[in-house]
Amino acid sequence: MSNTSLLQKKLAQSKWLTMEEYMEHALYHPIEGYYMKENTKIGKNGDFYTASFVSDVFAKVWADLFIRTIADQNLQPIVVEFGGGSGHFSQQILESWSSQSVEHISYVIVEPSPYHRCLLVAKLALYPISILGSLDELIEQYPSFKGIVFANEVLDAFPLRIFQQKNDGWYEKGVSLQKKTKDLCFLYKKVENISLQKMLDEIFLSRDKTNDLEVSFSMLTWLKTIYEWIQKDSCLFFVDYGLMGEEWNTVRLKEGSIRGYYRHQIQNNPLTFPGMMDITYHIDWEQVISVAKDSNVSTIHVKNQGDFLLEEGLLSWLQDTQSLDPFSKEHKRNRAIRSFLLDYSLANGFQVIQQKKQTVL
Repeated sequence: MSNTSLLQKKLAQSKWLTMEEYMEHALYHPIEGYYMKENTKIGKNGDFYTASFVSDVFAKVWADLFIRTIADQNLQPIVVEFGGGSGHFSQQILESWSSQSVEHISYVIVEPSPYHRCLLVAKLALYPISILGSLDELIEQYPSFKGIVFANEVLDAFPLRIFQQKNDGWYEKGVSLQKKTKDLCFLYKKVENISLQKMLDEIFLSRDKTNDLEVSFSMLTWLKTIYEWIQKDSCLFFVDYGLMGEEWNTVRLKEGSIRGYYRHQIQNNPLTFPGMMDITYHIDWEQVISVAKDSNVSTIHVKNQGDFLLEEGLLSWLQDTQSLDPFSKEHKRNRAIRSFLLDYSLANGFQVIQQKKQTVL
């Protein structure tokens, strides 16, 4: 097991880690963490793609939506993007605004990875933006915020915990080392904490409890902090792949939705290539909606990405062209638009959840 010496030492000492602790190390450790390393993660030479790599039309739809939302909701002209990554999306947003001579909107990126912050600084050097390293920095800089919060494929990057209910109660699925080979393996451990047991009963009330059940307490805490920080009428948009209700109670989710992406290949075992691949999972939108409701944030809708983009004017970017070159800019954009509407993963695999702060607690 290469590049995991610190992780092995940690497991040798503790014997067992929650999945949250494992993911925290595998993704965010300053030396061994996947997101912290200085290597390409997104795009052809990385491990996965995001929608902005498919076509700039994705960002153009959002750029126009941000402008309209600020005007319609009488918001402060400020957009905060969490998880700027390589800066592909933000660059396309800023280029779109520049082409329309939109200069009054402030753009703030919150990116925890030092490597990605360096990429953002270099790529966006010509634009008057702010790049911050944490939510705490954002709140300190904008103590009274009434604007737009946007995050594309960010919620699924928070470490999670995995539980299953057996005949004698709740068990947590964690990570251990096989005694003989010292390879990583899964190991269930009984949940003894009474308050946690009650919390799990409530969170997974309508779920098939014989399946592995996932919850990211760190993600829910992060959302709650944002919900309580923003002022009345602030709008939030989260884009991710997720499920609701009975969609979770299927045989294919017997071992949950957690998986890895390594060189554009799905790794069903999230313990494969620790520190060398992305680890992700499907968002339970009902968990997000519930924590929002507790903070007086209403959920306007949860829509499949294809339907959302169609309603927000995606087809207006289709172009008539006489070019016979199938690789022309116009043909590429038209093909991308069809992909956003017809490709199952892009159209239906991702959802867009829109929320709005109703009152300030």
